[in-house]
Amino acid sequence: MKRALFFILLCVGIVYGETMHASYKVEYGIFGKMGVSDAWLIKSDNHYKIKMVAKATGLAKILSGGRVEIYESEGEVEKGRLVPRMFKKDVKHSGKRRVKIYFFDRRHKKVFFRKEQYRHGKKEYETNGTLPYYADDDILSLYFNVPSIIGSCDKPFDATLKAVGAEKKTGKVRVQTITGKAREKLRRELRDGACYLKVTIYQKLFGSKGGELYLALRPDNVVLRALLKDVVMFGDVRGKLTRFEVKK
Repeated sequence: MKRALFFILLCVGIVYGETMHASYKVEYGIFGKMGVSDAWLIKSDNHYKIKMVAKATGLAKILSGGRVEIYESEGEVEKGRLVPRMFKKDVKHSGKRRVKIYFFDRRHKKVFFRKEQYRHGKKEYETNGTLPYYADDDILSLYFNVPSIIGSCDKPFDATLKAVGAEKKTGKVRVQTITGKAREKLRRELRDGACYLKVTIYQKLFGSKGGELYLALRPDNVVLRALLKDVVMFGDVRGKLTRFEVKK
């Protein structure tokens, strides 16, 4: 399994307190708990920071070489919208570490990146470059901004958006509201939710074939449950909110 976890997409909602903290677990059938994740949103004045730490457990930990993934997004809050200046992905497993940091140049509509690779704590190489596309969001800020983009979940919405950290060449992400008969079918799988979304990343997201993620949200847009389809070796994998708190 190329990726052990999919928590980067779980916390789609935003709460405008000083600090939001959410914890999730992911499970699959007889294998039990496969991973845990904690996510924080810290907002102070017009500045925000998001941090997510995901860890494989049990069998998934063995198969992934003790994989740990850390994602960070940092920037400003402008008219209620998160506007990133930096996005970072840090992945560690089997004595290896890959760090990729993206910097947004909004004036010139470019995104620069620095990529570093380590083995047993020693840097092997560093490269720098520019993405072949520009996006106003990274994958974290986009999903926190999604509720204001889609409007009412009761109405059909289907659009291709862009985010740094999504599809490699274009950054495209497809976001759809689930309505009508499809909504009732998904409700049986994910139980009650105020809103249901389908998010497609167009890559093998954390070991899944097509990166198709289904989300059930609370009325405040915090994700209650998630379903990731067709994960290699595991089939459908489910995530569930276990703890949520907001500190003013």
